[in-house]
Amino acid sequence: MKKLNLLFIVILGVTFISCSSDDRDENRNNNNLIGTWYGVSTNGNISRVPDNNIVKFTSDNRVQFIYEGFGIDGEDISEFGNWNKSELTLTITWDESDSGLENYVLEILELNESTLRWKTEITGEGVLTETYTKD
Repeated sequence: MKKLNLLFIVILGVTFISCSSDDRDENRNNNNLIGTWYGVSTNGNISRVPDNNIVKFTSDNRVQFIYEGFGIDGEDISEFGNWNKSELTLTITWDESDSGLENYVLEILELNESTLRWKTEITGEGVLTETYTKD
């Protein structure tokens, strides 16, 4: 009976440790996402800021996309939403959008302290791959 209890405790401990590690890895990846990201390439075309995109992720799961100079008379345009990350999928739910375009789903290809690279398929246009960096 003592061996059975010991085996149960060992299995329970290993399960607890492995789950805790996964949670810490996910939190670290989410922390890497938080901050201000500046576009460096779109579909592999390298430039300092493609389309003048800046993306800001906050710890309260809010996101702001800033398109510098794309408004009337060169004004900046911003879009706001909520972000949710699950493993390698980043979903942005826009505050305001056309019907059917409420969710922007991105596949994270790379995420670390200084590089964010994702891709998404845009209906009728193909696959869009973007790379961002934190300064």
